[in-house]
Amino acid sequence: MIYGEIKDLRQYKGISENLDNAIEYILSGKYRDGVAGKNVIDGDKLYFNCPDAPMTKELKDGFFESHKQYIDIHVVIDGEENLGYVPRTESVVTKEYDLAGDYEILDGEIKNMFHLTPERFIMFFPDEPHMALLKVKDVKQIRKVIFKVLV
Repeated sequence: MIYGEIKDLRQYKGISENLDNAIEYILSGKYRDGVAGKNVIDGDKLYFNCPDAPMTKELKDGFFESHKQYIDIHVVIDGEENLGYVPRTESVVTKEYDLAGDYEILDGEIKNMFHLTPERFIMFFPDEPHMALLKVKDVKQIRKVIFKVLV
């Protein structure tokens, strides 16, 4: 996982071509013009999802998910959210891996919490369980995108 400021994203180039393309796209700011749903940049290699009016939630309503084929890069456009993380070794699969959706659901206790604002990003690599859309102070609607980068 990598957590930091969007202005510093360029320092993570060189890991893979798909990730380099995602970084350049994020730095361009074009994601702010995304439409609700899937926004394709380079076929299945790189795209971003723009949820339609996502709401933050209470911790008790959250769940961990993990992926095997894609890196997730979460970027908030308007508002703020917290994201939780638990090491894979400290979590238990509660819904087996769905190949078509590239996700599995896990249970565990949050070990780290990350605060996302429009200036920050968080990148989760395959097999890194994360819990998104956790409220910061109050439950609120936010605007965000999740980049999907094929590994």
